Amino acid sequence: MSDKLSEALGIEPIQKKEVEILPPAEPVEETKEVALTDDAQIDYEMSRRTFRSLIDKGNMAMENLTDLAKESESPRAYEVLATMMKTIADTTKDLYDLQKKTKDLKGEKKAETPQTVNNIDKAVFVGTTADLLKQMKENNGD
Repeated sequence: MSDKLSEALGIEPIQKKEVEILPPAEPVEETKEVALTDDAQIDYEMSRRTFRSLIDKGNMAMENLTDLAKESESPRAYEVLATMMKTIADTTKDLYDLQKKTKDLKGEKKAETPQTVNNIDKAVFVGTTADLLKQMKENNGD
């Protein structure tokens, strides 16, 4: 595969380095305030594993592309590296958004923000002077 990549980029292939493949990390149990349906929970766990796997594989590929770009000094190699970085960043955002959406599904509430007070600078009364006086007398009488 690296021969095809090297050929496509028009560079000489780099000698392969020993790469240690680590097993995927066990998902961390999270506290649940409201249980999701079984399908939603399964989808969440699968999506999370997929995103994390894509990020891990992308990081490994990015390291290889970094070495390739350094050795070849090819503008195309640096362009591919920049695209890979952007893709990994977007996938990381997607993973964060998944967390946020899952919390919304679970019904977790954010800390309530204090209510803001609206000050009325200008008020316009539509009606006659008699109506205004009547309204003012009613408000003062309460």
